[in-house]
Amino acid sequence: MPSGDKLSIKEKVGYSLGDAASHIVFDSSVAILAYFYTDIYGLPPAVMGTMFLLVRLLDAITDPVMGAIADATSTRWGRFRPWLLAICVPFAVSCVLVYSIPDFSDRGKVVYAVAAYIFMTLMYTAINIPYCSLGAALTSDPRENLSLQSWRFAITPIGGALGTALILPLADLLYPGDRATGIQVSMAIFGVIGCLMFIICFLTTKERVQPIKEENLNIARDVKILFRNEQWRILSVYNFMMLVAVVLRGGAVVYYVNTVLNKGADVITVFMLGAMFASMFGSILAKPFGTRFCKIKLSFWVNLLIAVLGVLCFFVPVQYWIVVLVVHLIMCIIQGGNGALQWSMITDANNYGEWKTRRRITGMNVAANIFVIKLGVAVGGAILGWVLAAFDYTSGSTVQSASAVQGVALLFTVIPALFYILTALSIKFYGLTEDRMNGIVTDLKSGKFAHS
Repeated sequence: MPSGDKLSIKEKVGYSLGDAASHIVFDSSVAILAYFYTDIYGLPPAVMGTMFLLVRLLDAITDPVMGAIADATSTRWGRFRPWLLAICVPFAVSCVLVYSIPDFSDRGKVVYAVAAYIFMTLMYTAINIPYCSLGAALTSDPRENLSLQSWRFAITPIGGALGTALILPLADLLYPGDRATGIQVSMAIFGVIGCLMFIICFLTTKERVQPIKEENLNIARDVKILFRNEQWRILSVYNFMMLVAVVLRGGAVVYYVNTVLNKGADVITVFMLGAMFASMFGSILAKPFGTRFCKIKLSFWVNLLIAVLGVLCFFVPVQYWIVVLVVHLIMCIIQGGNGALQWSMITDANNYGEWKTRRRITGMNVAANIFVIKLGVAVGGAILGWVLAAFDYTSGSTVQSASAVQGVALLFTVIPALFYILTALSIKFYGLTEDRMNGIVTDLKSGKFAHS
């Protein structure tokens, strides 16, 4: 491996802090935001689910636009790093606004929720697409990239913990009896921390992999080039199915602990904080396992295993909730490694696309993948809300019907398992093995392409 592709530990940690910052928003959107909107803000579950889906459809426009803009950016700091500085403060502000409750009418509160959610989504897009694109610009070596992603997903749960496991305890500590204000102030604190993480990411990274040539901004052209990449199309299905599953399980945790287990914030924190450490451990394992075994086969089996474990949880009696917790943590370990493999394959598909089309559209490639991921988040959130409504879940009620309890149990176990099975099946069609990628990277470094 050329020395220029070797990344220092400092750079890997600095880069990873950017994703930790992003996951303050991403993980809270998965695990807390649905609960906040139904049980604190007061939205009906069906309204919440529909809002999640409709607002995210805007990403079909904003994500490719942001990807193309990032690709066309040219500064002395590179194409992607400047956006981390430019957007980090608005990103922090959006964290506060989305968890604010205005003194409006019911209709006004729905309008405000939609507006705040759109603003947060736009800020997340504007900073996360350049951030994720930056990973592909740091190194072109497949193994070094897997190492980078392993570091990234080991550190990412720190931000996830701020947006999930720690937000409710901190809210109750700061404002006892006023969880709404406590969550708002907690997110303000976490937003500032996220802003600092992005600044560190900017200062510690360097863009080394450059496009073959600079061309004028042309979104339509880049989209056409993107869809010529059949490996990206396969990964899109894989990413979508996986994120629907992740969001269903993650979003159901608070409901499951409250409604099925009849436990409070302390057990919710145990589930979420334990998930953070489990995910970090799983990410550490991604590098040795991903190096020793074929990433494609490994991805198939880990997703299938998560599905089986999820179904088993459905049959565990609630009095043995410790067993459910242990299985949940095992699943989080596996998913932690799954995320590193996922983004390693996204980078491989980007390199393959350049080799096949002679154009490196990193920003557009990453933007398209992030759109698919966010679409999975939106569909997962919508299914969450719709299933809650279908099983007669009552927003804000401390006592739920037997039907609602069953619906929540299914959301935490069987329903996401179905999507994990689809995830496993989809990756069977992916063809970028390590040997094939090594040949592609060698060709790119010597100026050779698929049709040279």
